[in-house]
Amino acid sequence: MKKSKGENEVVDMINNLPDHILQLILSGLPTTEEAVRTSILSTRWRYLWTSLPSLDLDCTRILTNSKRNEFKEFVKRILVDQTLDLESFRLCCENYYDMSTVGQWIHAAVMRKVKLLDLTFCSRVDGEVIKLPHSLVTCDSLEVLRLFLYSCRLRLPAVTGFPALRVLQLNSIELLDRNSVQEFFKSCPLLEDLSLIDCFSYTNKNLCISCLNLKSLRIHNWTIGTYAKRFGYGSSSDNDGLCFCLQICCPKLVFFEYAGHSADAFSFENLDSLKKAVIYPDGTVSLFGSIGANICQLFAGVSHVESLSLNLFSLKVISLARDAHGAFPTSLPNLKTLEISTTIEHYTMTVVMRILRCCPNLESFHLIVEEEILWPEVLKFDEFLACHLKRVEFLEFNGEKRKVDMARFLLEHGNELEEMVFSWRDKVNYHEKSTETMKEVSKFYKASSTVKLITLLKD
Repeated sequence: MKKSKGENEVVDMINNLPDHILQLILSGLPTTEEAVRTSILSTRWRYLWTSLPSLDLDCTRILTNSKRNEFKEFVKRILVDQTLDLESFRLCCENYYDMSTVGQWIHAAVMRKVKLLDLTFCSRVDGEVIKLPHSLVTCDSLEVLRLFLYSCRLRLPAVTGFPALRVLQLNSIELLDRNSVQEFFKSCPLLEDLSLIDCFSYTNKNLCISCLNLKSLRIHNWTIGTYAKRFGYGSSSDNDGLCFCLQICCPKLVFFEYAGHSADAFSFENLDSLKKAVIYPDGTVSLFGSIGANICQLFAGVSHVESLSLNLFSLKVISLARDAHGAFPTSLPNLKTLEISTTIEHYTMTVVMRILRCCPNLESFHLIVEEEILWPEVLKFDEFLACHLKRVEFLEFNGEKRKVDMARFLLEHGNELEEMVFSWRDKVNYHEKSTETMKEVSKFYKASSTVKLITLLKD
């Protein structure tokens, strides 16, 4: 408030702001419900919230059953204005409402030409098959769709749809009729980013992902069938998974991430554009039997990438499979960046060195050590360091003595080192210790006369 020339006259500076500034203020509030509460401030604020371009509605923030009907009416009221387009609409209602009600809400959002739709819900009826509303599938404004269904059954439409969809994430869903799934992916002409997170199928034979314009593909199978078994959906087979055989044919694919339970077989076609792969097999499953061959087959399919990330269990798989299967690629000719999370033990270090010898053009090697460093094992890096290593980054650095000691070793043996980066994880330690630590490191002997030492704070 600011007083004007008249002693009793007061100018309301906030209420005099233009609508688009007030809408920015409302957009900064954590939830749509809080934005609605501002309607009691004054007549100027009463209907401002109705023009918000993004809505975030979550019934789990309502703690009593008596308010569920109020929430239902609230959602209906907030979506009724079809004259204003929606940038994004997030709805979380778990199993509090039937599919007919949820379908009406989705339809209302589509009618407002929504661009981003984030839906979390599940059926109230065991075994009910969820079908996407026809208006959603044919929506020509939708660009991003995220679905989390608590392992409910979803039947994807066979009709051509989603003409503008670029990003699709399916999370915790039992996918029915793999043929419809495959045709569905093909029918999204602009799809560039696809994520299948903990999805599964009890008719899991072959799954082919063939998308002409797909650039990014993520498949995570960490908790296969967890929600299904908890809520009594589907079967209780120990072989639950996305598919037995995964086929990928995406000529523009640049990024591929596979994590969790392994498929029994992998088949890759037209992946010449692939640049980066992340392979994180699940360490809770048996590493014996055919899984070693399966994961090595996966490695072989991405052997032409420029960037590769592996976890500890990748190394264990390769270690167990190296003699029996011999399927790991003998050369990674294009690899420039390698990231490995591991312990420093004899068998893991043997596998690391085996991988490094396959990388004639490697430029950056990120080693994330999960346990204390055993120096006799670290010394095995000597041969590789002198010939190849150009960049080293200490992730989540905190001034630890063992990491400083490793920095000394790497500087003393890395003839080709060009850059060593210390990425601090703690703001307080960064300001208190970074200067002294860098002074200490700068005094170490350096095999490379041109190596640069860099310290930074990562968010």
